[in-house]
Amino acid sequence: MTPRGTRAGFTLVEVMVALVVMGVVLVGARTMLGQIAGDADRITAASAEADREANADLLLRTAAGRLEVVPVPGQEIRFEGEPRGARFHTWCEVPDGWLERCEASLGFIELEGENALALRLSTGEMVALRRGFQSGEMTYLRDAASGGSWVRRWGASITAPIAFGIVIDGDTSIIRIGERG
Repeated sequence: MTPRGTRAGFTLVEVMVALVVMGVVLVGARTMLGQIAGDADRITAASAEADREANADLLLRTAAGRLEVVPVPGQEIRFEGEPRGARFHTWCEVPDGWLERCEASLGFIELEGENALALRLSTGEMVALRRGFQSGEMTYLRDAASGGSWVRRWGASITAPIAFGIVIDGDTSIIRIGERG
């Protein structure tokens, strides 16, 4: 027997309040999970872009490190540089697993409506190293003594510069050239 003033169940109002509170909690959880998923997508995209930039930088540094000044038989192309780009011979990896002599062109181009720094190899490969900047130019290190002597042009000669600088929107990357022959 239950006393007359006590209840054994919930009123309709209590059930409705509980349903509203649970609905608010579920909507909040859904929103939070959506934001977490969006953050995960942005992190994944940023990671992929960082990997692409690192691989492009490695390709450029490898090509410069394998630069060859000795002219290719039948061709007289040597290292040539100007503010908009440079041409040189290097050793490129081929799908068969070894290195072959190839020609590389590094320069500033317009790609899909924006400025880009691209490395084009005679193997047919073209890699956009950087994109979406306002201005860029290249300079060439002639002598490293006393802080360095940089020039804007490097004529085809029997030597290559010690390094070249890539100046993009005021930020300079220095790429050391390998054996200079």
